[in-house]
Amino acid sequence: MKKSRIAWYIVLLVVFGFGAYVAFMYVYTEWKFLPVELLQEPNLQAPHSAWTATDDLLYIHKVNTPRRAENKDDSYDGYELDIQQDSQKNLVIAHDPEEIADGIKLAEIFAAVDNPAEKSYWLDLKTDLTQAQLDQIVLTAKAFGIPAEHLLLESVPGPTAKLIKKNGLALLLQVPENFDKDEGDPKKRKELNEQLLQLWQEYLPVAASASFGKYPYLRAYFPNMPKAIYYSSTVRPSLKKPFMVDHMEEDPSVKIFMLDEYTW
Repeated sequence: MKKSRIAWYIVLLVVFGFGAYVAFMYVYTEWKFLPVELLQEPNLQAPHSAWTATDDLLYIHKVNTPRRAENKDDSYDGYELDIQQDSQKNLVIAHDPEEIADGIKLAEIFAAVDNPAEKSYWLDLKTDLTQAQLDQIVLTAKAFGIPAEHLLLESVPGPTAKLIKKNGLALLLQVPENFDKDEGDPKKRKELNEQLLQLWQEYLPVAASASFGKYPYLRAYFPNMPKAIYYSSTVRPSLKKPFMVDHMEEDPSVKIFMLDEYTW
C-alpha cells in the first residue's frame, strides 16, 4: 500500500474520530440540560437585591495563587477566590486547609492582575467574618481601585450573610445542599422550594450560588431568580465546556457561570 494512501486513511480516521467526539459531547451536554419533571408550579416572583456587578458571564474557579491570577488574566471576566482564616485569625486565600499555611493574601491576587478594577471577584467565604475583617476586604479592594460592587461575597445563611447585607455588599447566598434531592416526591419538592424561598426573602441576595447539579431545579422552579452557577467536575479541556457556556448565555437569569481549568 502506498504511503500516501496510508496517510489519507490516518487523516480520515482522525477527522472521523474528532467528529464523533464532537457529536458525543454535544449530545451529552444537551442531555445535562434536559428539563426536570415539574412537581409544582414555578415561582416567578422571587425578590432580590439589584445586580450591580459587571454583566460579564464567565468566571474561573479557584484563583488562589498570584500565578494563576496572572495566567488567566486575558481569558476570564471574573475570578473566584476562597477565603479562610489562619491560626492568627488573619484572612488568607486558600481552598483546602493545607493551603492555609501558604499565607497568600488577597492583595497578592489583585496585584497579579493588570487591571484589577476591570474584573469582578466571587469571594467564597469558607469562614465567618467579623466587621473588621469585612472592612479589611473592602479596603484592600479599594486600594487597587476595585469598586465594592465588583465584590460578590458567597456565604451560607447565617451571621456572615447578615453582616454582608448590613454593609450593603453583594451577597451570593448558597442554595441548601439538598435542593436537588426531592426523590420525585411532590411533598418534599414543596418543602425544599419553600425553604429556599424563605431564605431568599430573608436575605435578599443578588444571586443564588449553586453547583450545576442544582441548576436544572433552580431553572425549573425559580426561573427568574438570579443565579451564580459553578461547574468544576471537569478540569481538563473538553468541548462540553463551550457547549455549556452557550446554554448558560441563553438563560438571562444566569449572572455568572464558573468553570474550572487544570492549568495554572
